[in-house]
Amino acid sequence: MLLTTFWVDYPVLRETLSHAPDIEITWKRSDLTEDGDHRMLFWVNGDEIDAFDAGLETDPTITASSRVTDVEGRRLYHVELTPEGHQASVYPNVIEEGGIPQEVTATHEGWYFRIAFPSNEAVERFHSFFVENDLNVELRRLYDKSGTGGSGSNTQYRVTDRQLEALVTAVDAGYLDIPRACSLAELGERLGISQNAASERFRRGVRTLIENTVYPDDRSL
Repeated sequence: MLLTTFWVDYPVLRETLSHAPDIEITWKRSDLTEDGDHRMLFWVNGDEIDAFDAGLETDPTITASSRVTDVEGRRLYHVELTPEGHQASVYPNVIEEGGIPQEVTATHEGWYFRIAFPSNEAVERFHSFFVENDLNVELRRLYDKSGTGGSGSNTQYRVTDRQLEALVTAVDAGYLDIPRACSLAELGERLGISQNAASERFRRGVRTLIENTVYPDDRSL
């Protein structure tokens, strides 16, 4: 399997996120119903929830949305995509190519897809989907999980660029010092994100490092 990380200027929820630059979305799952509806479940983290809600009402890619629950400063949303949103969605392409989403997040700067694909050809077809739809796309990392090849700095640890930035910034700022020289709020300020977003990004980065370095191969978190 090839573990890839793409950045994409993706149209789904683009308008909503433009109203709330502090917000970070973490995708949980998508469902395609027999009636042709495309539904998506995701967490929203950040201080601009009201602005995010207002953006949902006019977003051309969303036809219906509902709040599922609030947990520790995060809110879970369930939305249905419009025909325009469904046409722009890459999810059917991921399923068709046998891809396995590892992590999908989004901010007003774009979407980050970390997906495991079965072959180079599948990766190329995934990339081509965005090119053919005139969307800006960048392949940030490519890692061969089989250990037979691959390229990209730090890919052996599978952390995303933003997770790596959070981990390095935390060390530089003294967040891990004893006693701690930097608070979580200050870490968020250095990263230009909210305290909650900084906490989640840092914890995801630490978990990814543990899973891919010292965690036993015969166990799973």
